[in-house]
Amino acid sequence: MPSCNLSTAPLAGSHFAVLVSRFSPLHVGLEQRIYDLASHYDGVILVLASRPDPADGIGLDSLTGLSARNRYRYLREAFNDDPAISPKKLIWSDEAATVDAPAWIKRLQDVALSALADPSAAREITVVTDITAVDRTLRNVWPAAETASSASSSPAAAAAVDGQTQAVSSERVRWSVGDFVAGSDDLQRTICDDPHNRKYWPVINHTFRREFTTVVLVVGSASVGKTTMVTRLSKLFDAPIAVEYAREFEEARNVDDDELTAFDYQRLILSKFAQNEQALASDANHGIVFLDTDAMVTKTYVKRYLPPEEAARLDSTFDMVIRQERPDLVLVIPPVTEYVDDGFRAMQWASDRYKFHETLMDVLNESPYADRVVLLDDRTFAERDAHAIRVIGERTGFTPRN
Repeated sequence: MPSCNLSTAPLAGSHFAVLVSRFSPLHVGLEQRIYDLASHYDGVILVLASRPDPADGIGLDSLTGLSARNRYRYLREAFNDDPAISPKKLIWSDEAATVDAPAWIKRLQDVALSALADPSAAREITVVTDITAVDRTLRNVWPAAETASSASSSPAAAAAVDGQTQAVSSERVRWSVGDFVAGSDDLQRTICDDPHNRKYWPVINHTFRREFTTVVLVVGSASVGKTTMVTRLSKLFDAPIAVEYAREFEEARNVDDDELTAFDYQRLILSKFAQNEQALASDANHGIVFLDTDAMVTKTYVKRYLPPEEAARLDSTFDMVIRQERPDLVLVIPPVTEYVDDGFRAMQWASDRYKFHETLMDVLNESPYADRVVLLDDRTFAERDAHAIRVIGERTGFTPRN
């Protein structure tokens, strides 16, 4: 996986810019503005402003469609090679969701100062934003950058901060407001409203693109040709893939199919999810990826082959991972071909493959993705491949490369 900047060194200097945005996503225009600020100031502090993620840490912000957690991770990753740019985040609570609240101004100042090598030294800090409500609030508190003066000269500023921050602002730090980044927040909302529209792909920052990638998942029982199909589709569509992980997992741990315990399955679930994430983060990702099996397939194995009391231990893991996976299209290959003995598969499961398929369909129908399932029940490989390509085009707009 790409590295992320978890240890940004404090910024040194006397003139700094702060850019406040939702970063949902970071796009080319906003990225250009950031680098423009970096060329004019000693450092740039990026403040991701967001409401909190749902309590379970899984759900998405209803305003942006992206979690604050992931946006912040991507933001750090996007600038992990630039020591003059320091990503930070400011999460406001549901109880004080308005950015007009005085406490929000103080928290913004605290977040910005936390990025500096010596927060008590004399500074000039210019804050710019692409969020209309934030810009309006800041202009009611601080002067425009061209005529920046100490925060204490503004009566509104004195009311907006407590004694400690007011003292820092009035004595050592001059806060001002830079030019509004017009159109940026509107573009972010437009992209989030139509996340798989290919025309926006070129303007989305590389690290954020995994949130806007079309994910095609191929599932089915053993020995139905999943890996063959995924491999062919990846070549036809010039896309990265994540092939089935169970064999690699079992060989690395010297464990056979029928020896897997609940603990083994839990590690398999999380390892496969990490592998799928790598495909999304791949430099070869041009907007679509193909995944060979996922947690829903593993859940089917657990339901079929683990005792109920052991299987129950994995319920919370399955719930968490399946909600995170979010495939856009699920292609199901039924067991219409012969079960092949490749020297690895558990041959005693061959007679169970039809029951496995029924259980898999139950799992899919109970998942959040039931409306994205397409059954590839064609009798020949050629017909099935053609069916898959046709459905991908109809459901996602992607077609094989010329």
